[in-house]
Amino acid sequence: MKEDKISFEDICNPEFRRKEQMKVKSEAVWLTFLELDGIINVSKFAKRYFNKSQSWFAQRVNGYDVNHKKAEFSTEDYSRISSSLRDLATELNKYADIIENAE
Repeated sequence: MKEDKISFEDICNPEFRRKEQMKVKSEAVWLTFLELDGIINVSKFAKRYFNKSQSWFAQRVNGYDVNHKKAEFSTEDYSRISSSLRDLATELNKYADIIENAE
């Protein structure tokens, strides 16, 4: 029978920690934007897809306290983040195709 307890070795393993974090929406968003730091301009992302400021977005990504309450994304916000990243992927693929097909 396999034990479901997390071992010390698991905790020390970055791949294991990443896999576990990606199971929780708030942590998956945090880790995604951490890994894409410098690739995606968060300020422009927040403005384009949420019509909000970078600080509004960062408060939710990082779970900061705002007015004595933890700032969180709504279920709809998580869906919008997912679709926004897919939209960016589509745009990037389009540009890659244009460059590839240019003379």
